[in-house]
Amino acid sequence: TLFFPFIVLIFSGAIYSETKCVSLIKSNQCMDAIAACSLAAEENNPKAQIALSKLYSNTLYGDFRRNYKKSFQWMEAAANQGNTKAEVEMAEMYMGGEVVPMNARKAKAWYEKAAAKNDLNGINGLARLYRYGSGVRKDQEKAFEYYQNASLRGHTRSQVGLGMAYRDARGVKKNLIYAYAWLLIAAEKISDQEYKSYRKDYEDEQENLNRDNPQCKYILEGESFGKIFAVGYSKQLLKDLKKRLSIKQIRKSEALAEELKLTIQ
Repeated sequence: TLFFPFIVLIFSGAIYSETKCVSLIKSNQCMDAIAACSLAAEENNPKAQIALSKLYSNTLYGDFRRNYKKSFQWMEAAANQGNTKAEVEMAEMYMGGEVVPMNARKAKAWYEKAAAKNDLNGINGLARLYRYGSGVRKDQEKAFEYYQNASLRGHTRSQVGLGMAYRDARGVKKNLIYAYAWLLIAAEKISDQEYKSYRKDYEDEQENLNRDNPQCKYILEGESFGKIFAVGYSKQLLKDLKKRLSIKQIRKSEALAEELKLTIQ
């Protein structure tokens, strides 16, 4: 009779430590965050394990010394529990070549685990591998299929990849109308004014950063930053593409974008 409440107490404690860990990261209390994350990570909380991994590998400045071995071990622990985000992070580690030596084949295996659960970042990862021939035989048609799959479910980076595929005739017949339409869909997710504000705020913060202290405030914001970067990149690509299209073609692309939005899940 005492067993069940005891388990609930342990589980609640792990959740509390995870919440505290995330809160400390966001308030840039990096060393305290490591202590809080460690408590929950030891209880096999995958979110805390991911956060702890990122603390060890992504904290910058001050007298903090990165520990790539611990970073990899904790991310692997979360991934081995079937945590989809950790599976993608493992793939990214293998592609980055910083935490562990670059190994595109191992990255592919982790992307596939996530993609099998319909994770859009996993699908996008596979698209990039096939596009560039990393760890696989280059296959532009397969890359296009993966980009299209994720794009039709609203994945911003895949929509940029799909637009570029149409622009460059990679895995599909060249079609600048479709290229412009998909890039426009991605670009409109953040208004020009909002995007400029994001950039200015970030640049101002970086300029005034106290590099004498460890910095970990944004280590959990990779996906958000990835989306913002993709939107910014799509805006730049649209400017270049606009020079190659007539006003009539641009209007046709804009109408097509509105039609395509209706098909996005």
